[in-house]
Amino acid sequence: MFAISTFTVLVAFVGYALAQESHVVSMINNCGSGTPVFLDEANANFQGSGTVQGQLLGGIAWIDGFAGADCLSSGVNCGAVEFTLRNDAPNQNAADFTLEAQSANGNHQFTYPMFFQYLGGGACNGLGDSCPSAGDCPDAFTDPTNGKPIQCTGVNAGIEITFC
Repeated sequence: MFAISTFTVLVAFVGYALAQESHVVSMINNCGSGTPVFLDEANANFQGSGTVQGQLLGGIAWIDGFAGADCLSSGVNCGAVEFTLRNDAPNQNAADFTLEAQSANGNHQFTYPMFFQYLGGGACNGLGDSCPSAGDCPDAFTDPTNGKPIQCTGVNAGIEITFC
């Protein structure tokens, strides 16, 4: 007689559920120059739009090669969108703008308009924020303590980021 323990079934189920985690990152560039890219904690290579399998922690997106600005890796010298997309408890997804001008924090400056919104993810779907100008970006982090991330809980939430 074949017996399967409850633990074995639980481990298999959790493994299957985690394997199914994925997050779409869609980036749109209406600026006329450069390429929208992002990197995250798991992949330090620049990536374009696509689907990430598993958690996406510490993502940061910017326009690489934007004309008239010296945008470096992680959006240094330019504005950027930071984001984390994850399914594990408490299914917390977060996104915000960084305009932290201090050199220790990346010398992030307003360079181009930015907008983001969540795609899917249940209650996250459609939530977003905009940063159309340097004077109209009230939720942006201008130092590590003063911004307002847009947070929500939901499974397999994606994000659409639009520049310009």
